[in-house]
Amino acid sequence: MRKLWIAIILVIAIGVGFLFFQKKKSNNSNQSEIETATVGRGDIEVKVLSTGTIQPYTRVEVSSPVNGRVDRSEVNEGDIVKEGDILAWISSEDRIALLDAARSALESAQEGNDQEAIKEAEMAYEIAEKSYKPVPLTNSISGEVINRSCEPGQNVSTQSILFVISDRLVASVEVDEADIGKIKLGQDTWIVLDAFPDERLKGKVTKISREGRLVSDVVVYDIMVEPSRVPSHWSSGMTANVEFSIEKSQDALIIPKSAVKERKGRKFVIVLADRPIPREVETGISDGRMIEVISGLKEGEEIVLMSEEEISKQKGAMKPPMGMIMRKPR
Repeated sequence: MRKLWIAIILVIAIGVGFLFFQKKKSNNSNQSEIETATVGRGDIEVKVLSTGTIQPYTRVEVSSPVNGRVDRSEVNEGDIVKEGDILAWISSEDRIALLDAARSALESAQEGNDQEAIKEAEMAYEIAEKSYKPVPLTNSISGEVINRSCEPGQNVSTQSILFVISDRLVASVEVDEADIGKIKLGQDTWIVLDAFPDERLKGKVTKISREGRLVSDVVVYDIMVEPSRVPSHWSSGMTANVEFSIEKSQDALIIPKSAVKERKGRKFVIVLADRPIPREVETGISDGRMIEVISGLKEGEEIVLMSEEEISKQKGAMKPPMGMIMRKPR
């Protein structure tokens, strides 16, 4: 097995060596040039990206307590309310019928210009108004009024949702089962809204659903992310893009991921010094483009970026110099 490994590395090294030789011989020939990179230092981070919407953490719909009519609304959208605050006053159907009858009697008396009848009708209206008070519509949580669906004089029923209250806004996103294991409570995130692409806010994971849902044949889990602050221009329903920070390494030795080759579970790169040298390396985290090198390379060394397939194509396109024989491993 070790001989096979050595043979494979030797063939690749011969191929790269030939390309390196040809590159030095003719820098103007595109066919013989090989792409290289220099080993350097930098920060690398593994991320999971997800999209969802801005939603209330707690969303309360406030319905009318009785069938009747809206007398007066006390709040508007965007107002901050406390638990127990009165949002509106509703007249019940009984109160409406009684007041309408008393008002009709008063109008009739005024039309007949009968002062005694007018006085009696005014007293009857006043008694009806004091006896049957409008019903207060109260709030059950502290938060912000994010929707008001009523106006004075509007007829309502106990099924009518007149207000929606939100205690605070959060980002609710979906993460598929391939990545859910990487998400932890308290994990740092970044939140960017489509409506405000230049605004990037920090956030933390506060809730992870334990029940998956099937979406387009993929199992997804709902994740709730709380921002460090909620800007006044955020609104429920806005599209949110959340970036989960999984793992990061600062001032790490990094190279392009395409430079790393693998055979039989062993990773190596081709180092260009006086001659091409295959060198085994130990790698760390990767963001998909760059990869961390834990051991095997030094800062400033030059390495080959070409894949084994590209090296094979280049070898097939050119004849090796005399005396250099490329053999397939047995």
